[in-house]
Amino acid sequence: MGESQISLPCIFATLIYLEMIKKLGMLWLGICVLHSCQIREEISFKEDGSGMYQMAFDMSEMMKMGDVSDSLPPEPPVDTLINFASFLDEKRDSISRLPKEESSKLEALRPLQFAMKVNEEEKQMDINLQYAFQDVSDISKFADAINQADIKELKEFTNPMAELNQETTADTLKKKDGMNEMFSIAESFTTAFSKAGFKRTITEKAMADAIANKDTTLKADDPFVDLIRFKQVYKFPYKIRKVSNKNAKILSDFKGVEIEANMYELSKDPKFFNIEVEFEQ
Repeated sequence: MGESQISLPCIFATLIYLEMIKKLGMLWLGICVLHSCQIREEISFKEDGSGMYQMAFDMSEMMKMGDVSDSLPPEPPVDTLINFASFLDEKRDSISRLPKEESSKLEALRPLQFAMKVNEEEKQMDINLQYAFQDVSDISKFADAINQADIKELKEFTNPMAELNQETTADTLKKKDGMNEMFSIAESFTTAFSKAGFKRTITEKAMADAIANKDTTLKADDPFVDLIRFKQVYKFPYKIRKVSNKNAKILSDFKGVEIEANMYELSKDPKFFNIEVEFEQ
């Protein structure tokens, strides 16, 4: 039951928008303008303060744009599931013979699970990452675990053009692919959870960066403000008594809330996702 400086890259809408353009190319931008992508961040808590942190990317709407996908070479379906805890258990004998530093790095991946499904015929494209934590402060290790895991499918998603550059090294690729920014969303928030309630607020640094990098050209009726929608979902072991954020929707079981915003809403108000939840006693 702790507190963590856990990252909405500032400002999330602007930064991710630029990263998506740079990494996925203008074709992807054309698709996104017509069909949005949803990025979902979810934190589920248990009574002892442990839980599950998740980031999910749903790009199925993009896949429905048949006239574009039909012009590209067909790709075979992808259905990948990597459970690092199971992998480490299976390879425990081999890992035990590694130097301590290397085995420790591998063991740090135990909380991580990766799933990816891409099927052009069914118009499906989903990526889901789960990270089990013992305390909310552990969430700050999520991005490092992603980088350390070196998941091929994930690297291809975040930087599909990397293979075209034959001079790209591992170090320069790490700097270019933006994985730290994309998977460090939690670091722009201070998060606290206890039996009494839950609180999550944007950090001072993230707030200052958001103000400094605010896109004043965005308008509510711009056709691309829904290019990316970002949703935060929180699930608790206790029933909710009161919620501070007017943008939050209480889930039907009264044990969770969700908040969703588009690029304009995030640019207009960096505190859009700030929330305090009071539990029933």
